Amino acid sequence: MRQNALQQAATLAQGATPEAARPLVEALLAADPDDGDALTLLGMIEQRAGHVDAALAALGRARALDPANPARLGNHALALKRAGDFHGAIEALQTALRLRPGAAVTLANLGGCLIDAGRAGEAVAPLEAALAARPEHFDALANLGIARARTGDLAAAIGAYDKALALRPDAIEVRLNRVDALVAGGRADEALRTLEAMLARYPGHPRASNQLAGLLEAKGDLEGAIAVYGEALDRGGLNHPVGVNLTRALVQTGRPREAVALADRLIAALPSVTTPLALKCAALERAGEAEALAALMGLDEFVRVIDVMDVPGFETREAFDAALAEELVAHASLTFEPEGLVTRGGRQSDELATASTPALVALGALARRAIADYLETAPAGGHPFLKARPKSWSLTLWGTILTPGGTVDAHIHAPNWLSGVYYPALPEVVSRGQEGWLAMGALPEALGGGGTQQRYEPRAGRMILFPSYVWHATLPFSGDTPRLSFAFDCVPRGVGRPHRLTR
Repeated sequence: MRQNALQQAATLAQGATPEAARPLVEALLAADPDDGDALTLLGMIEQRAGHVDAALAALGRARALDPANPARLGNHALALKRAGDFHGAIEALQTALRLRPGAAVTLANLGGCLIDAGRAGEAVAPLEAALAARPEHFDALANLGIARARTGDLAAAIGAYDKALALRPDAIEVRLNRVDALVAGGRADEALRTLEAMLARYPGHPRASNQLAGLLEAKGDLEGAIAVYGEALDRGGLNHPVGVNLTRALVQTGRPREAVALADRLIAALPSVTTPLALKCAALERAGEAEALAALMGLDEFVRVIDVMDVPGFETREAFDAALAEELVAHASLTFEPEGLVTRGGRQSDELATASTPALVALGALARRAIADYLETAPAGGHPFLKARPKSWSLTLWGTILTPGGTVDAHIHAPNWLSGVYYPALPEVVSRGQEGWLAMGALPEALGGGGTQQRYEPRAGRMILFPSYVWHATLPFSGDTPRLSFAFDCVPRGVGRPHRLTR
C-alpha cells in the first residue's frame, strides 16, 4: 500500500502538476512523520512551487533521518544550491562522495556548485572525474565548459560545449555559453552569426537577444541594439534582464522619458530587484525631474551615518582600525584595478565576509548588526526601496586601498538592497576639504556623467549606510598617503549578488 502511494506520488511530483502529489504525500507523512521518502517528495513539490524554505526544511529533515544516505545528501545539496547556500551544498556533496566515491552525478553536481560559488578552478577536477566515470554525462560536459571558460581556457571550453551539443543539439543555454566563449576568444563575428541563426529559429529569445544586442553595442550600433532588445520584449513579454538593458540604452541615446516608463514597468513586475531604481534615477536626472529624482534617491531618509565608538574584542576603536588596516594590507587577494570593476589607481580584495582574522571577523559582526538594525527600524511605506526589503539575506564584504590620485568611479551595488562603507583610517588631506569624499548621485560616464551629487565626509571609525541602487563614487585625493575603506552589502537571498573578483 505504502509503496504504491509513493510511486504514484513520485510520478505526480515529477509531472506537469506537482501539486497533485501533495495530498498523497501528506497522507504518507500523517501515517509516519519520519518517512524519508515522503519528505523527499514533499521537498520536490515545494521546490517546484518556488517555496525555498519549505523545500529546505523537508529535504533537510529527510537527510537528518538518514545521514549516511548519499541520495538524501544530494537532494538536500541541490536545494541548498538553489537557496544560494553554496558552502552548505558543497559540504553535503563532499560528504556524499565520501559515502559513494566516484559517483558521476554527485561529482557533476559538486562541479556545478563550485562554479556557482565562484570557485571555477576547483570545479575542473570533479567534473573531469565525472566524465572519466561517464564520458557522455551531459551536465558534466556543460559545466566543464563553464569552468574552463571562467579560468581562461577558452579552447577547452568550446571543446566541452561542442561535446555537450553533440549529445543535445537543442541545448540552448549551452549554445549561448559557447557564444560567450567565442566572444571572449576574439571570435565575435562567428558569435554574431550563431546568434542570428538562433534568433531566426527562436525569435525574441531573451538571452540570445541580450547577447546579440551586446555585440551590436560593442560595434557602436546602439540603435540596432535597441531594436533587438525591443523585439525581444515585444515577442516574449517583459523579460527583466532585457528590460534593464533596454532602459540603460534609452538613457544613453537621450530618451529618458521612455526609460522612466520602462523602469516603472520593471519595478512593478519585480519589486525585489533594485537595478531598475538606479536606471530610473539616471533617467530622471537626464529628464531634469529634480523633485522626482530626490524622492526616489531618498538620501535624507535612507542614508545613515554611524560613528563607531568601540568594538567588542578590542581595547579601543583605534586599535581595531589599526588591526583592520594591517589585515587588509596583508590580504593575498588584493588586486590592482580588478577586471570589470571601477577601482582606478588602487587595489581591491576578494570576498572578506568569511575571513577568519580577528579584525575582519569583528568588522563582519559590526556590518551584520548595522544591517539588522537598519532592517528592524526602517519604516514601512510605499517607496520602492522599502518594498524591496529582503526577508532573508547574507553579508558580502571587501576592502579597497586607493593610492593618491585614485578613485572609485560612479557605480551601484544593485541588485543588492543596502550598502555600507567603513573607514579605518584616512589621509589627512580628506579632513581639510572634500578630497576622497563619498559622492552620492554621481553618474558614470556611460550614462553621461555628472549627476546631482550629495557628498559625505569619511572619518576614521565612520560607517555610512545607503540604498544599493544609489549611484556613488569616491572623489580623487592628493598627498602621499593611501586611503583605506571597506565596503559591504546586504545581499537578498535569491536576488542579490555577492562581491567576487574575476580570476
